[in-house]
Parts: sequence; structure tokens; C-alpha cells
Amino acid sequence: MSRNAFVLHSTLTPNAVADALRRSIDEQRWTLFSLSGYKGKLPLLGEVGENTFQVQKRKYYRNDFAGRFFGRFAPELGGTRIEGYFDYPRWARYFMRIWLGFAVLVGTPIFVGTLSDVITGSNYMRGDRWVGLIVPPALVLFGTVLPRIGRLLGKSDERFMLEHIQITLAARIE
Repeated sequence: MSRNAFVLHSTLTPNAVADALRRSIDEQRWTLFSLSGYKGKLPLLGEVGENTFQVQKRKYYRNDFAGRFFGRFAPELGGTRIEGYFDYPRWARYFMRIWLGFAVLVGTPIFVGTLSDVITGSNYMRGDRWVGLIVPPALVLFGTVLPRIGRLLGKSDERFMLEHIQITLAARIE
């Protein structure tokens, strides 16, 4: 996934930027008694560190591939410079790499063996041949298409988060 970097400039000081962000988002605290799964009612969830932050839109459905905004802020002449990008969580990226690696490593021998049986008429692979021909490519396809669909469904969330950050921090995009 390509990262488009965003640069914003705010007239607020870095401490004021951190405070404004903390007031405008709910912390990511799990709870059983909420439709979104998180405590609070604000439209954005996130964490704010000393000079970094991440935010995501509160959703009432599961989409781990929707973009989150990862940002860093630093002082500059006349205010604060905020740099950030949209990406999905690190664990989702690693999980999909493991999924695709497993699908390729396990599925390739099954697919090649089944295809060889179909072409030569042998009976080396046991079981239904259609399963050996369809399931391995389907697992690889699922692992490549699912993140893209999730990302596509989260595009409006990205616009919402960027506008929220701009308004909250009185910032302009460079």
C-alpha cells in the first residue's frame, strides 16, 4: 500500500496540539457495553503521545483495513508542523503477510499436484480435484482482495478524520 503523506501547519504550540487532540477523541478502551466496542461517544478514537498520535473513526462494524491516521508533530516557526499518513494497523499488515505466505507455501504443492493429476490422468492427489484446483488460488485471491475492499470502504473515514484534525487544530494542509 502506498502512503500519501500529509503535512499540516497549525498556529497552536505542540503542547496545545496534544491537548486539543486529547479533548477531541476518545481513548481506545475496550468495553462490552458499547455498540462500537469502545468507551465513549466521540466520533474518533485514538491515542496521543508526547509528539505522536493515531486516530481512527469509531465504527459500529468490523473493518481492520480501514485507514488510521498516524501523525507526528513538531514545533516550527509560528506554530506546529504535523506530518501524517493513513495506513491500517501493523497487526493487520503482518497477519495478511502470514496469511499469503501460508496460502502460497501450502497451496502451491496442492494446486500443482492436482493440476498434474488432471493433465496426466493419474491419481496421486486424493480427494476431490476441484477443491485442489479452486481453494488454493481462492485463498491467495482472498488475501489480496480483502485489504483492498476494506480500504475502499474506509475512504470516507479518511476524509472525515483529516477534516476533523484540520478543524480541531486550526491547521491548513500544505
